[in-house]
This record gives sequence, C-alpha cells and structure tokens, in this order.
Amino acid sequence: MPFNEKLIKNNYPLKDLTTFRIGGPADFYYEAETAQDIVDAVNHAKSKNIPYFIIGGGSNLVISDKGIAGLVIHNCIKNIKKVDTNNKTITLSTGHKLSELVDMAEHEGFTGAEPFAGIPGSLGGAICGNAGAYGKSISDILLEAEILLSNGVVKIVNKDFFDFSYRSSILKREPHIVLSATFALKQGNREAISQEIEEIKATRKTKHPGKEIGCAGSFFKNLPPEPGESRRRAAGEVLEKIGAKGMHFGGAFVYEKHANFIINKGDAKASDVKSLAKILINKVKEGYGVELEEEVRYVGRWD
Repeated sequence: MPFNEKLIKNNYPLKDLTTFRIGGPADFYYEAETAQDIVDAVNHAKSKNIPYFIIGGGSNLVISDKGIAGLVIHNCIKNIKKVDTNNKTITLSTGHKLSELVDMAEHEGFTGAEPFAGIPGSLGGAICGNAGAYGKSISDILLEAEILLSNGVVKIVNKDFFDFSYRSSILKREPHIVLSATFALKQGNREAISQEIEEIKATRKTKHPGKEIGCAGSFFKNLPPEPGESRRRAAGEVLEKIGAKGMHFGGAFVYEKHANFIINKGDAKASDVKSLAKILINKVKEGYGVELEEEVRYVGRWD
C-alpha cells in the first residue's frame, strides 16, 4: 500500500509524548504501528527532503521549546512479541516498553533482565542509549535486532553492529532505526527473580521521581572509575557535594531526593533545563575539576 500522507498531522504538540512533559511541536507527526509504517515514513521524509526523528517512550529527551523540524515518527510498533523457551530468548518490537521485557522474562522464569526493572522508556530508546543500572546494560542481553539502515535496507544485525559503550551506541551517531530486537536470557528461579525485581523497584521508589513528576531520567552520565577501581562513580554523589539538591532555574529543579535528576514542577521550559544543567556542569568543574556529560539528548531547534 502507498504511504498515506493524510495520516500526517501538522504542528503536533510533543511535550505529552515525553516523560519530562517539556517541548514544542513537531512540524509534522506520524504514528507508526508496524515496521513497514516506519520504513514508509522514512522514505516519505527522504522523498520530500525533510529531516526525520524517531520518538519512542519519550524518556531521556529534552525537546526544544521551539519544537522539532521535519517529520517526527512515533514508534508505536508492538506487533512482535515472541518467547523461545528452548533458547531462552524474547523477541519484541521496539515500540514495546522496556518494562514489558522485564515482565515477560519474570513470567517465563528467565534471568538477566532484572536490573532494568523500573527504567522508563521504550526498547528502541533503551538500545539507542544502552540503558542500564546496577552495573548492567541492555547490551549485556541483546542478541540481535532487525534494523532499518540509513541507506534504506532492512536487515538483521548482531549486537556488535551497535558499537555499544557506556550509555551510547552507533544509533546516537548514525540514523539507523531498530524495528525489533531479540534478547538472550538464562533459566532462573522465578521466585528469586520476582524478589529481585521488587527490591529494585522499591529502591528506585525511595530515590527516583515518580511517574507523576516530569523527569527525563538520570540526567548526567556517571563518572569514569577512579584509578585502580572498576565501577563508575555516581554523578549524584559529586552533585550532592556541590549542594545541587533543590537548586533551580525557572521551572526546572534538581530533585530533593537525588541530585542526578532534574525535574519539571509543572511549568519548566526546555531552556530552563539546559540553563540549570550548564550551572551544574560549571559548579562541578570548578569544585572538583571533572566534566559532567549529559545522559539525556537535546533534540529540536536550539539555535
């Protein structure tokens, strides 16, 4: 079927599609429900010579107050949901939430996905940013993925293709789009898995903003390990030392319970968030000589 341009919406508000609930409109917006929808939408944007951007669960994003130029394609594809009990794999379309992978693994008694309990956002976004917690990243369990390459070819790639690093992948540098992904897990004890998931969720609840609070997730990447150590240093610790908790710029505030979260108390602008982040980066550099790097992505018109 040819691409239906009538499904494209003009000047579409984006802030409610993000966990931060901040940002201006998309020039054009299209909701993709199948992998073919995404392929067709990308081809349409290319044929019109306009830029395109994929949005999934909307976490880890700060969308400019001026919005996003071109076509925003909302990845809502959820038509693939498979479990292979023999090989202990789960395959999902990337419009599914990361939490759905955790829930499916728990239901099957597969272990390996527990550290991702409570992390917001979609599977596509999790792969793009190599999401993780508790020393584990999504790259640790990704086996392979179906991907729309920037040259328009759809193919299956293994995880080496993604050139994963801490909170990053090739997807942050090149405009490939993951359509579905397969995760390799191990057989575990369902009770132990459920208990670990509940503990992780409970811990997150004490320190992380709830869903009712506008927030993009952890704002800054954790710092490289100290010489002789293997674990990264928590960005929240150094931010706490500079007295970041409660600091604000306009409607953007540093969360009182954890210094590595910037929250929207209701009327924050994207420019407020960026200004507050710059203040925090400068204070940490002045006080401790280290350069904080944003984990969130700034997208849209920032000129």
